[in-house]
Amino acid sequence: MSIETLPLLEVGGGPFELGRQQGEGARPQIVNALARYREVIPKAVQLSWEASLREARKFLPYAEEAFPKSVDELRGLAQGSGVSFEEVWTLNCYEGLTEVRQQVWGCTCLAVRDDRTADGHVLLAHNEDWNSVDRDSVYLVRAEPEDGPPFLGMTYGPALVNIGLNAEGIGVAINSVYPTDGRVGVPRILCSRAVLEARTIGQAIRACVPKLRAGGYSYLLADAYGELYCVETSATTHDITYGEEGWLAHTNHYLSPKMQPLEEPGTYSSSNVRLNRARRLLRAQLGAVTVESLQALLRDHVNYPNSICVHEDPEDPVHEREMTLASLVMDLTEGVMWAAPGPPCEGDYVAFRL
Repeated sequence: MSIETLPLLEVGGGPFELGRQQGEGARPQIVNALARYREVIPKAVQLSWEASLREARKFLPYAEEAFPKSVDELRGLAQGSGVSFEEVWTLNCYEGLTEVRQQVWGCTCLAVRDDRTADGHVLLAHNEDWNSVDRDSVYLVRAEPEDGPPFLGMTYGPALVNIGLNAEGIGVAINSVYPTDGRVGVPRILCSRAVLEARTIGQAIRACVPKLRAGGYSYLLADAYGELYCVETSATTHDITYGEEGWLAHTNHYLSPKMQPLEEPGTYSSSNVRLNRARRLLRAQLGAVTVESLQALLRDHVNYPNSICVHEDPEDPVHEREMTLASLVMDLTEGVMWAAPGPPCEGDYVAFRL
């Protein structure tokens, strides 16, 4: 087992300053990510890099109206990293640039209420599965905003922090889903970033569903009181599921009958296998779930390489090679994030506190 850990940046101030400090601290990751995506985007989304920049501009007015602070944050990130705002903006619009799907990307998320864990803590777990070109671009950010709760989260390259927890005990993990109603609008990553500004679970839910959004994630939300919600969204509608049984799990296909008719046709075999495996492993732990048992679950290799712990398949084209980039277990009661570089079977989880 290696002792490699994810880099941690400390930032603080207003939105532009938060971004500027993130840009300065993560300049190598940002520059490398942009260089790689200039090659990946034409293959992955069937648009030239220049055409992608033009397409992404269409999303900006919607974002400036819905989440102006996040746009300021990205302007600061561009300045701090010494790259153009246009390029930074384009990668934050990546999932909305086209409706053409190359394959179903993974992510596995779980939430467990306090009365289902061994120590009475609320836990939220997430494997971040994405293109392996981002393997060296992942880092953590601990932020002290001047006008919002402190937060600790994960991101990569020039993307906004969009998975993590804040000092109000709110945590968010996300899954990409594949609806057919995508449009130009508010990029979904800005919605997830806004959850980290929430002071209540109700505010967190509302952040997921702004008007005129471009598309949607499935958001797994939890708070330190043990309130668990899955908010499945698309560009035009959403559905909310409450964690009645004290736990929730989600992968990359819709579970709500309301949302399923919007789903792009496909087998979603990897997503179904990961979901059923995660549910089985989690059910076996209920009442005695620990940080360590969730870490073991996130390292599971059933259906390898498309397992919960995803490994790169060298036979896939470069722009379709998926892997677990980072693995997180968040203790919302204590305000601690256990993070491992991915795939987590190859590394150690290290504790980071708010």
